Amino acid sequence: MRGLRLPLLLLMAAAASACGLIVTDAKVPRGWRTASPAEVKSSADDPLVEGESCAYAVLWLVAWGDSSYDKALKNALGPRDGIMYDVRSDLKVQAFLLGLYTKECTVLHGKVAKP
Repeated sequence: MRGLRLPLLLLMAAAASACGLIVTDAKVPRGWRTASPAEVKSSADDPLVEGESCAYAVLWLVAWGDSSYDKALKNALGPRDGIMYDVRSDLKVQAFLLGLYTKECTVLHGKVAKP
């Protein structure tokens, strides 16, 4: 019975961390209410933009970063003054060795209309 403790503990840790035993590289769509072209002053030459915000964790003990929508939106807009529309939001997760190191990012893609 003692010989089964470590494999069982590893299996439980993998299930609890929601990642693969060695490597996880997953992309998951997220829902977000976005403006449509009819709701903003859109034009055919509106630029396509992408913004990403990430949070990190090491050894399940230390975590830092900001993977919020707000941070990703600010990164996508940059110095532009406008409103994003037709936005697609994704969650990107990378984890290694049962989550000993984890990177979780919110990624936004969309167009920017002038205010």
